[in-house]
Amino acid sequence: MKYFCTVSDRVGSCYHEFYIGKWDNKTFWKSDSMLLHDDILNEIEIYRAFAAVIPGYDPYGETQVNQSQWEAILDYASQLNTQAKIALSEISVWVDQALDNEGMFTILGI
Repeated sequence: MKYFCTVSDRVGSCYHEFYIGKWDNKTFWKSDSMLLHDDILNEIEIYRAFAAVIPGYDPYGETQVNQSQWEAILDYASQLNTQAKIALSEISVWVDQALDNEGMFTILGI
């Protein structure tokens, strides 16, 4: 993958963790999570799609994402003049599985 990585591939701690289901308020860096480095989030402006779709999106906190929000995020990202849509598409299988199994996923900010 070009934009996301797994927990075993991370270097440092400046990542946004995409966590399957609702966060348990204690566990970080789960082996089934996907990670997006903060530099990438900012460089290709993915944060703009999150902020436009999710009320109260906090890149330093906890944000829950459901199916309709995810679809709106992808739509917004496709309108940006960046690689945001391509980057988010990288984890489409992971997102589909998380939404099918849990009905949501959580983004844990840095």
